[in-house]
Amino acid sequence: MSHKAGFVNIIGLPNVGKSTLMNALVGERMSIITPKAQTTRHRILGIVNHEDYQVVFSDTPGYINQPAYKLQTSMNDFVANAFEDADVLLFVTDKFQKEEEQKHLVELFKKQYTDPDFAE
Repeated sequence: MSHKAGFVNIIGLPNVGKSTLMNALVGERMSIITPKAQTTRHRILGIVNHEDYQVVFSDTPGYINQPAYKLQTSMNDFVANAFEDADVLLFVTDKFQKEEEQKHLVELFKKQYTDPDFAE
């Protein structure tokens, strides 16, 4: 029997349910869940162990399209770093977001995976 392992990084815009999803996947309350935007300020890791596999989930801050101050820029850096070490990127959105709100983050995906020299 072979053991499999991987990293799943959960990304998306603020308040789309990334933390709620991670908590459900891990089965523990790892991330804060609140209606207040930008509660997650850095990456939070949750690990699921099983006899045949191990999955490390990473809850990231919500990506801010136009950061207004240094903390938001720093939080966006956590999201950019999540692109680099993921085996799987799990992009979370909600039905109320417009496509143009998500466009910048989707463009970052495309650039990351098509430009070998990309560094945000």
